[in-house]
Amino acid sequence: MKSVRPVIASRQRGIALVVTLLLLLIVTLLGLAAMRGTLLQERMAANAMARAFAFQAAEAVLREAEAIAAGRPAPPAAGCNNGICVEPAQEIPAWQAGDFDWEDDGRAGTEIEGIESHYVIEPWGEDSNSCPGSVDMSSPDCGPPARVYRITVRSAAPDGAEVMLQSLYRVP
Repeated sequence: MKSVRPVIASRQRGIALVVTLLLLLIVTLLGLAAMRGTLLQERMAANAMARAFAFQAAEAVLREAEAIAAGRPAPPAAGCNNGICVEPAQEIPAWQAGDFDWEDDGRAGTEIEGIESHYVIEPWGEDSNSCPGSVDMSSPDCGPPARVYRITVRSAAPDGAEVMLQSLYRVP
């Protein structure tokens, strides 16, 4: 014999559909936030790489300018010409002067991976290198006076990364 269960009409509420849609919305928002964070990290990595390339280009052009300064280039009569400047009357570098233009007054260095670099060589004066009265092992050896040049390099990548390097280069 079969038992028959009575059918009770129950009222459905549809809460399962609402909960599922809310969970789907939360998971979608979490996915979008993770994707946004990943894109931001990718941009930061690209900017760091562009700055590293610009820094490498600036270092290479700095070595190039130091090799030119080693030949004791003659300064122009006034201002800057082809990357060589007159000895500054003040402590202010030539590139900080109001009328200085890197493309016109600076000299273009070797272009590396599309990164433009310019440099400026400024005579900085004579270094007398006088010997101290007491023996100091940390001081350089006594020697003849040397010419000192301030070399400033500016590298600019096409994507906007810029690097400036400056060194004082002593030529015996």
